[in-house]
Amino acid sequence: MFTPSPLRWNEMNDLNKVIEEALKLVEPLKEEIDHVKALASIAFEKVSKIASDSEFKPSVILGGSYAKGTWLKGEADIDIFVKFPKELEREELEKHGLDIALKSMRDYNPILRYSEHPYVEACIEDVKINVVPCYDVKKGEWKSAADRSPYHTEFMVKALNDDLRREVRILKKFMKGIGVYGAEIATQGFSGYVCEVLAIKYGSFLSTLKSASKWIERELISLDKVDEEFKKLFPQAGIIILDPVDRKRNLGTAISQKRLAEFILASRFFLEKPSMDYFINKKDYSLKKLEKSDLLENIVILKFKHSKRSIDILWGQLKRSLNHILKQLAINDFKVVRANCATDEIENSAFIFLMERIDQPSIDIKIGPKVFRYDDSKKFIDKNMKTSKIIWLGDDARLYSVIERRVKSLNDFFYNLTHAPKGGSGIAPGLIDDLTNTYEVYIGKDSFKIASSFPWLARELVKIVSSDKILIE
Repeated sequence: MFTPSPLRWNEMNDLNKVIEEALKLVEPLKEEIDHVKALASIAFEKVSKIASDSEFKPSVILGGSYAKGTWLKGEADIDIFVKFPKELEREELEKHGLDIALKSMRDYNPILRYSEHPYVEACIEDVKINVVPCYDVKKGEWKSAADRSPYHTEFMVKALNDDLRREVRILKKFMKGIGVYGAEIATQGFSGYVCEVLAIKYGSFLSTLKSASKWIERELISLDKVDEEFKKLFPQAGIIILDPVDRKRNLGTAISQKRLAEFILASRFFLEKPSMDYFINKKDYSLKKLEKSDLLENIVILKFKHSKRSIDILWGQLKRSLNHILKQLAINDFKVVRANCATDEIENSAFIFLMERIDQPSIDIKIGPKVFRYDDSKKFIDKNMKTSKIIWLGDDARLYSVIERRVKSLNDFFYNLTHAPKGGSGIAPGLIDDLTNTYEVYIGKDSFKIASSFPWLARELVKIVSSDKILIE
């Protein structure tokens, strides 16, 4: 287990200096606070006015980091919850909730976003506004995931003081700097609410990092005293962070193993050698440093076009499809070292693979049972006698055969994948037709050339062919 070494006085002094500098990046000045407050008032009034005309007379409340006072300097976002009677059917909630949201934000280019159910996102000047329909229910009687959010706001307004809000902001900025902030499916990291819970649990940014540096697998985190038995409620969870307003909910579910590991390592490294670099997300995705990389020869890019759709839906489809493609590659004996998806979030996407090898042998050896297993050996002979190039008995009394490999190249593989019977490819139904009709395969140096034309693709290619930043900085 990692144990941070005790900090000497000069090291602690360096640490405090870095935190003081980070604080300048995260705390909004009075001018910004007043500006955001004015925009929040405008948005709230617009939503309230449209809501008052609804036959259901939903109540409207402010939420999110604005209401809790934990937004980052220059990055305010305002959540407005429209609370409908619990008797309303889900379809009606979505219909009337979106109607109110879209009408109230119609002057600000609203777009549909998706979580458990749809909501509306817009921008008034430089501030993001989310208008979210939910049910007006008692605590614990949830009908949708969004129903908890007003209770989250209420809890945090009471639990956070000015000092803790400051610690939350520094923690958020640290997580953004190392690329683990955001619970959306594209990131699968730590939400703002999780940052708030961690700051309350451990008392400060620094204490959070010290604790995180020693987290074990399936760490259980709760603001209340709980028994380890709670872990049984979440058998698949990599980390368990109990929601203080609903202890049966694990806030860690949205956090991927990779993002969790990145935060743990970054916490250790920062404590050993504090630096402002951890608070600044350097977006250096230049392809120049990859031009001479031998690994480019083993890169495969499957690029395609698709119809425009919600960002959240698109990322869900891409990630599910990638998982199925990886399984199919493994079945066909193609070994993948690393893989990821990339998208411009409009109409172009791609899957990127770093392969152990590009070419496959033309033949495949099938290893059968030993002849002492009567039934198994008979089945092997019957099955392979007609399809094998040769079949023989080895010196170890085991049966062997050589067959011609059905899929000899990655081009063959992707053709078969996109032309599989309906549902057989595992590609998300919403992507399969677009993928089949528009896909292009780029292998080796060609992958570098195509990425040079698309910054969104270049960014992910650099990540795939480079060591993780957290390990080399």
